[in-house]
Amino acid sequence: MSDQAKLSADQAKQVANDLFVTHSEGVKRTAPPLKLLLAVLAAAAVIVALFAAGATAEQYRSQEQAAAAADPQAGKARPTASKAKASKTQRPPGPGDPVRDGKFEFVVTAVDCSRTSVGIENLERTAEGRYCVVSLSVRNIADEPKYLIGAAQKATDTTGESYRNDELTAVYLNRDTRTFFEKLEPGEKVTGKLVFDIPKKAKLSTLELHDFLLSGGATVTLG
Repeated sequence: MSDQAKLSADQAKQVANDLFVTHSEGVKRTAPPLKLLLAVLAAAAVIVALFAAGATAEQYRSQEQAAAAADPQAGKARPTASKAKASKTQRPPGPGDPVRDGKFEFVVTAVDCSRTSVGIENLERTAEGRYCVVSLSVRNIADEPKYLIGAAQKATDTTGESYRNDELTAVYLNRDTRTFFEKLEPGEKVTGKLVFDIPKKAKLSTLELHDFLLSGGATVTLG
């Protein structure tokens, strides 16, 4: 029992003893009624129990603080297995992954950097280096018709050099299909090709797709 608990018990006993006597001179000491005595003893027991509980709580807190000092990580929440797994498997969008910018959703389906010319016979275009042809689909997710601006699309190589879509060459490549360069109705999805004329030794690393020239853009990793 703590010193506080002992002190409270002694005080309770003193109160009980005082009730056995009267404070008026010349009057014979008499015993207090039994009910009053029992009430006093019960109160004393309650006081002792409260102090004992307080001492126990204080001891528990001290043990907790000591444990926390020994292991600073004990009180911190540990990441769940699912969160840890998600962080390991997370990767930037690549071919096959849908990305959005503004009111367009893009999906890159293929990248071919093997060509040095495109077109047929007299309608042929020759690259200064080599052509990287990016095949993709575009879906209008707006509630109104929209046009995709070819000049807004940009590719970047591993050195950080940027290239704009070669719109004239893209016309040659997309001549046989209805492409995203035409008006797209709400919800409509079409496919087409972007073309980038890059140096022969360059290697594209990312493709930046835009709703319009000044939009934030959506980046797709190419390699």
